[in-house]
Amino acid sequence: MTAPVAPRPAPAQPEPVPGFAAPTYRERATRHGTAVAVRRAGTGELTEGRLLFPLSSPPGPHQTRVEVTAEALRDALTEAAADLATVRVEARSDRAVIAVRTFADDFAATCTRIRDCLDAGRPHTARRVREAADRVARRLTAAEPAPALLARTGFLAAVYGPHPYGRAATAADAAEVAGPHTEALLHSAGPARRRAVAVGPGPVEELLAQASGLLPRASGTSREETAAPSASAPRPRTTVLHPATPQTLLRLGGLVPGRGHDDYPALQLAVLMLGGYYASRLTLVLRERSGLAYAPRAVLDPLGPRAVLTVEADVRHDGATRALDLVAEETERLAAGDFTAQELRNAQNYAVGSMAMACSSRSGLASTYAAVLASGLPASWLAGYEDRLRALTPDDVARVAAAHLAAPGLTGVVVAPAWTPGLPTLAPAGT
Repeated sequence: MTAPVAPRPAPAQPEPVPGFAAPTYRERATRHGTAVAVRRAGTGELTEGRLLFPLSSPPGPHQTRVEVTAEALRDALTEAAADLATVRVEARSDRAVIAVRTFADDFAATCTRIRDCLDAGRPHTARRVREAADRVARRLTAAEPAPALLARTGFLAAVYGPHPYGRAATAADAAEVAGPHTEALLHSAGPARRRAVAVGPGPVEELLAQASGLLPRASGTSREETAAPSASAPRPRTTVLHPATPQTLLRLGGLVPGRGHDDYPALQLAVLMLGGYYASRLTLVLRERSGLAYAPRAVLDPLGPRAVLTVEADVRHDGATRALDLVAEETERLAAGDFTAQELRNAQNYAVGSMAMACSSRSGLASTYAAVLASGLPASWLAGYEDRLRALTPDDVARVAAAHLAAPGLTGVVVAPAWTPGLPTLAPAGT
């Protein structure tokens, strides 16, 4: 008889390492703004356009005016594009981005329609703005009872304090917004900071000309704005009571360096390891080990020259204090360099792979360029993305985590049905 032969183990497979190569682009500066174009071949004949308006933030109900402006733009531009294109408007505290998708043959005509609508001021007519404000007010009123809105409002106030970004949109403020407010806001940064992006299958010079044609001719007038939000000593955390909340909501974070800062790549990796993807530390300790939360997360949200770190977890009422302690412990461990080389490689691979996936479609690539440009960075910033992340050492990440996460601490708000020992102090009545 032949003796049985033990199966040979399969040879070890090398760990897949994602890569990202920024596309070739063309750029043209004009007196109306800067245009960026990328030729991206594909199976379809669609072209994606993005028109970026940076927004200044004077004192007053800035967030409400942003929402009403976006609503009025959406209505006017959808009407202007008619059956040629789909139009979306994505508005944030620091920017409004008009997103256009249409067939390549219709892109030039669509750009002309969008530009003419903006130049004629049609989004800012009294009737249109009044109707937009009414819709925004109805949405805000309907959302008022939601614990998540209360948490968001408290978080903004904790992070930004008296800065206009810290004043959440309200239905009462929406009723006061008029056409002059929306028009002044849209053109507040002046033409030099406007950006247009085109990504499509056509010749790049043709795309560049079309992107240039998307830029409005109206000059607008740049105005003095409130200084950009700056990091300061973190404000004390507070607890806000909401008897109907089914879980205790933790919203922690603070202002950190933005995309253009040398520390941003290391900060990006630290936040990923903390709570940026499923294999993160917060998922492990809050979900897998403790069963306190289903989907905790930590994210970086670049806004202008800075970014906001947000740590979110909806936890069991009886585990809120423990969850706060675990978040602090994991933040301190990162700052102490208590992570493995493999954990760092996983975060690097995730960051690089996510960027590659985001830029794999025309729509994603156009939106990525718009986001980079909104941070005040050149389009060339993408070219060094992978190298900046791969060059980081564990010491780099620990130093940045200590400087921007652990040392200042995380401000924020807790929304709970009742106060219990270990939670932050109660917020003043009416907040």
